[in-house]
Amino acid sequence: MKKILILGATGRTGSLVIKELSKYESVQIIAALRKQEDRERLPVLKQPVETALIDINDVKNMQKSLIDCDVIVQAIRLREDISEEALIQLDKNIRQAINPSKKVQIVTVGGAGSLRLSKGQRFWEDRHFPKQTLPRGIAHAKLRDYLEERSFKDPWAYLIPPPAYIVDGKKRGYQKYRSTQEEDFFINQTVSYSDFALAVADAVMEKWQGVYLIAGQE
Repeated sequence: MKKILILGATGRTGSLVIKELSKYESVQIIAALRKQEDRERLPVLKQPVETALIDINDVKNMQKSLIDCDVIVQAIRLREDISEEALIQLDKNIRQAINPSKKVQIVTVGGAGSLRLSKGQRFWEDRHFPKQTLPRGIAHAKLRDYLEERSFKDPWAYLIPPPAYIVDGKKRGYQKYRSTQEEDFFINQTVSYSDFALAVADAVMEKWQGVYLIAGQE
């Protein structure tokens, strides 16, 4: 039985990932909550998922829930004016909290701000990048670099949606691309939340490694 903890379980992406993973009998899903009342925001399933109260800023608190996990899906969407290092610090907290005697897969929901464009730019630097999400765009670019430039004991995957991330889009399937130095082609792609969640679930079950760009099928 594969034990999977979902951080950001009550968000749009996290909730859909739970639905996709619940189709597998070989997994045990644990939804991480900030407070007990958040249980009401979880998707309604035939078999309710297990929950755990987790403070992502407290490593010791996280250790209690992460110690037995085989996979962690990081789908937390930090908001407001976050620091450039906020997502890196969250990743560090997760790695400090997991069982040091196990190899724990970490699958992170990435951000389009981290896309690499021609002339050495990142998408967050593009004039079309939305100003209200600029802090998160920069933080995702920093996190991607941090992941790609280091060696870790635990395997990881970082999945990037295109800028057009469609809430109510139909489920058509997805196509994945490996990272490149020029990802301009991806800017005009789209993906639904449902298709992206399917890709995250596949990344978990198939043990993807590295950075992937996830778009909806044309």
